Amino acid sequence: MNADSEHRSGESLDGHDSITSLPLSAFNLENSTLRSATLRKNIALDTVIDFTNSLQQDIGLITQKELMLHFDRDDVGDTDNKTLSSLTSLPSFDCFTLKTSLAPLKIKVLDKNIFNLSSNMKTTLFPLMSRITRPLIQYLYSDQKFGVSDTETLLKLIKDTEPLKVRDRLEIMAQNMSVSLPKLIENLEEFGELFLSVSFFERINIEASSKIDQLILWAEDGVSNSNLRNDPSAQSQFSQVERRLGYIKSNLHSRFDNLSRITQIDWEEFGAIDFKTVKREILSQQANLAIALCGIMVKAFEWEKQFPTAGGSPQQCLEFISKDLNIGLDNLTRALPEIE
Repeated sequence: MNADSEHRSGESLDGHDSITSLPLSAFNLENSTLRSATLRKNIALDTVIDFTNSLQQDIGLITQKELMLHFDRDDVGDTDNKTLSSLTSLPSFDCFTLKTSLAPLKIKVLDKNIFNLSSNMKTTLFPLMSRITRPLIQYLYSDQKFGVSDTETLLKLIKDTEPLKVRDRLEIMAQNMSVSLPKLIENLEEFGELFLSVSFFERINIEASSKIDQLILWAEDGVSNSNLRNDPSAQSQFSQVERRLGYIKSNLHSRFDNLSRITQIDWEEFGAIDFKTVKREILSQQANLAIALCGIMVKAFEWEKQFPTAGGSPQQCLEFISKDLNIGLDNLTRALPEIE
């Protein structure tokens, strides 16, 4: 299953797995045509409203500013415009960014599943999720054996306080963190969600990293191993894009290495300061990862759409590199400052 699978307008959500698109059916928009549309990041990494599968398919893809070219002023009220402004300003459409960004805003959500991953995605994430949660599960349950094979069961084990042995260890953890037992359970549930977000972004990064490699090889073959190899301008454009993509891939790799280290926690010694530190680090990384991975996946999807067999002439390759691929890449590199 693709990490960015689409949701068809009108369907109820089992969850939201996409990082590059957002169904407006999940929000309380007054205009029914708008509710049937989808927000999408375009090749320039700007947000557009996609009416392709909506009640007015002929509109196509437009920006929010272009709405008045297709709707009467009375058809799209101030409330809808404010909601759209908030949503179109989001750097990514993954469920974790949505949950964090929309929490302080007064936007009425019709489908809360927009803030959760689908059951299928959670199943897909189990190998990554089990690796991250293993130290906590081992600490809580010691030598007990569990035939856990899905992410939902892992999350339930983290917040299950019924077994006496688990409760005793939770009470020790609560003392170490200077919080009540109910507050500790709340914190552990929060950790479960944080770990899930790390697993989700890591899965997308695995896919994105592979696509970057394929894209660079294709571009190199089209520009450096063709009649363009003696064209200084073409070589310069390829080198610039190759350098930026290489930096993005390397930086993302370093960030996940860092997240892997901080999520391997010694739970016996875990205290209040540790909780705040790990939480702060994961949340701060989420924002950077969401922006970069959203952008890379948009670029990769467009490349696969234009060149489904990775073909194309050298000139078509150069045009894609210089225009579609290059635009917005500098914003992605700025979103990924070097890790000390």
